Amino acid sequence: MSNIKMNEISPAIIKAALLQKLPGSKAHAGMSPLGRKLDIPLNTIPRKSAVLIPLFYQNNELYICFTKRNNKLKNHPGQISFPGGKYDYADLNTRTTALRETYEEIGIVASEIETLGRLTDLYIPVSNYIITPHIGFIKNMLHLKINKDEVDRLISVPLNAIFSNYIRTYKPIKIAGNNIEVPCYYIDNEIIWGATSMILAELEEILRLHYSHRAEQ
Repeated sequence: MSNIKMNEISPAIIKAALLQKLPGSKAHAGMSPLGRKLDIPLNTIPRKSAVLIPLFYQNNELYICFTKRNNKLKNHPGQISFPGGKYDYADLNTRTTALRETYEEIGIVASEIETLGRLTDLYIPVSNYIITPHIGFIKNMLHLKINKDEVDRLISVPLNAIFSNYIRTYKPIKIAGNNIEVPCYYIDNEIIWGATSMILAELEEILRLHYSHRAEQ
């Protein structure tokens, strides 16, 4: 990767990188909390859901956007996530789910989003959901409108920040009244862990592999 400048990342490069074999559970495992199982149990039918990994340009650099969930939400209050939610039977597919949820949470309409591809499905044991992550390039952020019932605020950082070794660490969090250390990305003084960090880890690995292959050519 030494011959590639990370600020050269573009939607076109991400789209090309997604054509290679995805690392999937191998990348997920590196950010998986201790004891978490990645496989879907036998005789289990998970519920479908989807998220969108939003990317946009700011100052000629590609940024990635996260949402900080409202503290009053029943599920995962205050956590850092991507826009998304459960699949609705009216949705054509999980891509439609991701785009609909993005509009509901941050007000960006589907026509302003170019979907670049998808990552590996990720099973969430505690809720029995399987998440399909889609990557979307937002052409215009001017119509951004945060749904305060679901989202407290947005956190946006340059995409190349995820390649900084120092942001991958372990931090203590409270689960069911117990403090445990989890692998995470520590960005903007926020702990990004669990499913969001596992999805982010796969995106990081895919881009690292893509740049590595380009450098060898």
